[in-house]
Amino acid sequence: MAFAPIILDDTASAAVENIVFRATHPGKLMSFIAAYLLLSTQRRFETESGPDGARWKPLARRTQNRLVARGRKRGALNILRVTTALYRSISERSDELSAEVGTNLVYAAVHQLGGEIQQFARSQRTTLKKVRGGRQRFVKAGTKGGVARNITIGEHTITIPARPYLGFSNEDVREILQIGQDYLEEQSQ
Repeated sequence: MAFAPIILDDTASAAVENIVFRATHPGKLMSFIAAYLLLSTQRRFETESGPDGARWKPLARRTQNRLVARGRKRGALNILRVTTALYRSISERSDELSAEVGTNLVYAAVHQLGGEIQQFARSQRTTLKKVRGGRQRFVKAGTKGGVARNITIGEHTITIPARPYLGFSNEDVREILQIGQDYLEEQSQ
């Protein structure tokens, strides 16, 4: 799995460490924590917000207008979930002393941290057709009224904003501590 480093603040990590130290079978506790973190991460995709509660940057208008399936426009909803590949790839793993949530997709880090993609200049053959107002529009080759032309697309950079989905919110820290306390209480009975 590919993971972005996430660090708990000192007070929370000390409290979790204390709970794990007192547990007789910490592996079971870690599996509960990993399951909670998986659910919390999936919830971020549904609410389209990061661990800090900030909403993800909306999709660019051009991306919203892109066709996705059967001529249907993509729209502004379901950021990072059109194909659900990233969402479905989120998985959890735990052992006796750790709980992890992450993904093995190569492009996951770009969405978590943001980044830029450098597109080099290129030339290609395309078909254009005149529409209302004298403007031209890209059409499929062989379309009636379409004219094939060679075009050049200049070098440009595509900026992908950070849309963090991995990490801990204050609510996550409280819930993890509560899971640990409940686990210790259950063990003591």
